[in-house]
Amino acid sequence: MSVLERHEHAGVDVLTLNRPEKRNALNLELWERLRDQLAELRAARARCVVLRGSGVGFCGGGDWVEGSTADDTYVERIYAITHEVVLALYELPCPTIAMAHGATVGAGMELMLACDFRFASADADFQVGFTKFAAPPEAISAAMLPRLLGIDRAKHFVFTGEKWDAARAHLHGLVSEVFPEESFHSQTMAYAEELAKGPTLAYALGKAMMNENFECSVRDTVKKAYRDGLVSQSSNDAAEGMAAMVERRPPLFAGN
Repeated sequence: MSVLERHEHAGVDVLTLNRPEKRNALNLELWERLRDQLAELRAARARCVVLRGSGVGFCGGGDWVEGSTADDTYVERIYAITHEVVLALYELPCPTIAMAHGATVGAGMELMLACDFRFASADADFQVGFTKFAAPPEAISAAMLPRLLGIDRAKHFVFTGEKWDAARAHLHGLVSEVFPEESFHSQTMAYAEELAKGPTLAYALGKAMMNENFECSVRDTVKKAYRDGLVSQSSNDAAEGMAAMVERRPPLFAGN
């Protein structure tokens, strides 16, 4: 069984995170598969891409079990490929839709925020999650959350680690649309299929121009998040956060 499945329907390429037994937690293998598939989609001039998760949720974040036994080399590889994948998804020259149901946490939020549209099922919930590990926002969330939520609400969402349901996420602009559970898949795919029928070159040029005008250097923010993330992961608090997760106890952060 592949950790990432890809199929095409009516001109839409659907990528499915496929680790349902782990809530689609992102390990190194899944990050590598995402990197490779995004490169293939770019080369194939995909018309529209939908990113979804199998099982009960979109993505429960990074694989902290795998990460708990990691050495520094592994951590650097994960950080490097995370930022590579997120930037590749953000810059993919076709419309992209994150299809979020159930839980979307941490690294799953990064994937969702890198997409052009963020559609949610009514049962979805969202949480930044990084503060549990004494880490700042990763990859693209530091750039996109203030743009989508406003800077005050973005800081609140990040610092408190609150979990937002679909209605609140939609109210504050975190997600683009919310659909009933029973019609979530059909409505999302209908929208994607209409985009896939559209002028792909115009979409690509328009997307690039709008992103460039909107972002004021998302690339620089992603690179800074990479550097700051590596610093944070060498802290005592990061080690404590990981140990607490493995031992299933509340962490005791010292601020260093």
